[in-house]
Amino acid sequence: MLTKVLCVLAIVGVCVCDYVTDEDYVDAVIDMLLNGVSREFEMSGEVDNGEEPVLAGGVWKCGQCDNLEESNLVYSEINDVDNEMMTDESVDIQIGLSLPNMKCVTVNSNVAGVVRRVAGACRGDTVTLSVAPAQHFTVQVYN
Repeated sequence: MLTKVLCVLAIVGVCVCDYVTDEDYVDAVIDMLLNGVSREFEMSGEVDNGEEPVLAGGVWKCGQCDNLEESNLVYSEINDVDNEMMTDESVDIQIGLSLPNMKCVTVNSNVAGVVRRVAGACRGDTVTLSVAPAQHFTVQVYN
């Protein structure tokens, strides 16, 4: 048994060390394999400028959403989750948006929920948002 564990560690060490030189990450991978302990690491290429969606007037807004009347609506999407298919109220939906020159992303829902930014930036070209609980909501992108 010990021989199998050492072989697995050697293979993982060789594979991981070829791609990653960060000792903390390698230690976390070995800790996960041996003890089942999982740690989250952020991707180094991820854009994180600190802007998180905020709830203002019943609408979640992310980015530069000060003057929506003067902005151009470039994308709108209505999402409905079928209640018959949804057995758990805690369903999260992730929405990936990739449009040039996005300045503001809004999420409007008839159910109180939480919207958070998973990756990217609302003022940029790509953003991924998470909506929970996801039942009926509208996503709009302005530039």
